[in-house]
Amino acid sequence: MIPHACPCCGQPTRVHTSPVGTKALFCDNLSCETRHLRKFVHFVGEKAMDIDGLSEATLEKLIGWGWLHSYMDLYRLDEHRDEIMGLDGFGEKSWQNLWAAIRRSRNTTFERYLIAMDIPMIGNTASRTLARQFHSSLDEFEQAVVGGYDFTQLPDFGETLHSNIHAWFQSEENWYIWYELRELVTIAPLEPQVPAVEPGSNPFVGLTIVVTGKVEPYTREGINAKIEALGAHAGSSVSSKTNYLICGENAGSKLEKARALGVTVLTPAEFFRMAGE
Repeated sequence: MIPHACPCCGQPTRVHTSPVGTKALFCDNLSCETRHLRKFVHFVGEKAMDIDGLSEATLEKLIGWGWLHSYMDLYRLDEHRDEIMGLDGFGEKSWQNLWAAIRRSRNTTFERYLIAMDIPMIGNTASRTLARQFHSSLDEFEQAVVGGYDFTQLPDFGETLHSNIHAWFQSEENWYIWYELRELVTIAPLEPQVPAVEPGSNPFVGLTIVVTGKVEPYTREGINAKIEALGAHAGSSVSSKTNYLICGENAGSKLEKARALGVTVLTPAEFFRMAGE
């Protein structure tokens, strides 16, 4: 049974349904302690700032001791070095490993930085698209937001994602986090995308390709990287803008939608043959 009230703060909950039909329960209370903790868990996660050693239990302790109020406080934890070394499960070696991981995270990418901000629906695919569009420049991206940029013109960006970006930046608190954190990190420049095959023999340049099911021997991130290397866009969902759907083993609902929209469906073997392999 879905709870109508947050178990932590008692405020009303709501069910959010993603474009692909995934449902998740949300608490909208900004003061909710559990929600506050979850934001830190997301921020330090592997796809975001990737700070190894900060488990949910450790973050909960650090927040409880009053040492973490904002993301920026993570980069000032050395002020509490002695107290942290005195926590159960921590010692000098554990502290050294944690502080090294925090320092490493200060050299990050545009994509990780954007994912860390926890803008709804901004994940790996959307952040890569934005990195290409704005040359991995936070300045260019900011100017686009301030100038009312229409994000729906980008592949896989619909009205909801467009609204999510602009709504996130309407918050004064979010702008504060965005600017303050920028002073603490260095963003790596955009790596040039070099097609894996000669342009004349590559029919995928500039097109949008979506994958469903398992494509051996690749992981999902691996096959998407292959698609990007061909000069195409690796989409996350099927739409009228999709040019090809690669259908691997155990295909999901994307196959049915592709057929309904008349999108060309390729087997992995057909895709690799067309790619010149």
